[in-house]
Amino acid sequence: MNNSPDRALTEKGEGLTGCGAGSGRIQFVDTAKGICILLVVMYHAGLVDNDTPCLSMLRMPFYFTLSGLFFKDYGGFRTILKKVNKLLVPFVFFYTLSYLSFAAIRVMAGQEVEIPFFAFVTSKEMVNVALWFLLALFWTNVCFLMIYKASTNRCVTALLSLAVGGGGMICFDHYGVRLPLFIDSGIAAVPFYCLGYMLKSTDILYPNRYDRYALPAAAVLVAAAVWCFFFGDRPYVSFRTLYIGENFLLYYVGAISVVIAFMLLCKTAGAVAGLRYVGRYSLIVLGVHVVVMSVASRGLEFFGMSPDDAYHSLAVFLLTAMLSIALIPVLKRLFPRFTAQRDLITDNMLRRLGSGRSETRSVEG
Repeated sequence: MNNSPDRALTEKGEGLTGCGAGSGRIQFVDTAKGICILLVVMYHAGLVDNDTPCLSMLRMPFYFTLSGLFFKDYGGFRTILKKVNKLLVPFVFFYTLSYLSFAAIRVMAGQEVEIPFFAFVTSKEMVNVALWFLLALFWTNVCFLMIYKASTNRCVTALLSLAVGGGGMICFDHYGVRLPLFIDSGIAAVPFYCLGYMLKSTDILYPNRYDRYALPAAAVLVAAAVWCFFFGDRPYVSFRTLYIGENFLLYYVGAISVVIAFMLLCKTAGAVAGLRYVGRYSLIVLGVHVVVMSVASRGLEFFGMSPDDAYHSLAVFLLTAMLSIALIPVLKRLFPRFTAQRDLITDNMLRRLGSGRSETRSVEG
């Protein structure tokens, strides 16, 4: 078992989830999350695409890396339970709301509901396409936890993570292997999760004597990422569909470079109030922005703005971002247990359920 000491990090800073005030959060991380979730919204609005240098290497790899940065083993089952509350419960909540909205719009338009509710189980298609990430990240956590338990030190953890992630990518790309519930996507992302875990043992999160070199280091790393992007003829990996383009090794090198560079730049910038707020509750923005974007796009068309208009994508992005952010206080107040603000399933609840079953068996016996 891996017994290497970890610097104490607040668990509530993990992944995409938010937390209450006064929790000792590392503020620039929330700023970084805010920027990244807005990049995701921009991508879905059509403002940026996979040909935008560095951005395609940053969006999803950064979130997987960030989650690894806050990895902590609470003891097997409790660790998995925390991930259920932080990832699976919000997935079920947002997916159900999205599907009901999608079905209602189709029915009112006199159209059939073409996508089955459980389509995401065996295919890469789903109503709210952004939610694939929550399922994939859950499996990344499970996979990395098993690697962590089987490792004796960080070096072994890193090697096993590379072997699992790299081997998985070869199976998924070369042999066409596909696993249900985005398990394959989660496995493919393990190396980035491990990158976050490895960075956790450095001083990158905290003020240190090397901070004065942060900007030059970031510039070098960005230059390396840009070189990988153009020299590799725009390498691209889709963790959702498991599309792997040419030179995917250069993609990984470029992605690691730009993720670390982005972290250094955000650390230098420090806390930016508006972006911190968005980043702190980025899971809510992730969960609602696709549905909001659909409504915003239809609204703009109703008022005469065609999708072919020059500023249509920008208008959709701005309207979607504003409405999604406006929904944050509403959803976190009304549904705290479904938006990862509080746990829906607790240890005490499971213990009471277990003791109740034991009493039932003893009475029957």
